Amino acid sequence: MLDANGVETLRQSYAHLAPTGRLIVYGAHTMLRRGKDKPSWPKLAIDFLRTPWFHPLVLTNENRGVLGFNLSYLFDEVSMLALALDALLPWIADGRLPSPPITTFPFEAVADAHAALESGRTVGKVALVVS
Repeated sequence: MLDANGVETLRQSYAHLAPTGRLIVYGAHTMLRRGKDKPSWPKLAIDFLRTPWFHPLVLTNENRGVLGFNLSYLFDEVSMLALALDALLPWIADGRLPSPPITTFPFEAVADAHAALESGRTVGKVALVVS
């Protein structure tokens, strides 16, 4: 199971794992919102304290796993990313892995595109189209 939301969904995501299941945490969207919805420092501290902790003995006993990563730390790992792309692109081409939705904005509406991104409510990719 993949979870990019963080504190609001981690507990439920873990609860849905079957034995031998793995939870992959790759973000904390509900804690680190952008734009007008930016949390205050006190809310961020409270959310941090609400974030579940996963004890190694419990993980072992329940035969489940939790893994976390930050993709932005991998930007310099060009060979690793190239291997991943070589595996994923054929899956997208033959439909085994659907590509994310793309919302386009005319270049002149760059402020609207930026507002959409800052809202934290976009799904998929946002692209500017130059006419």
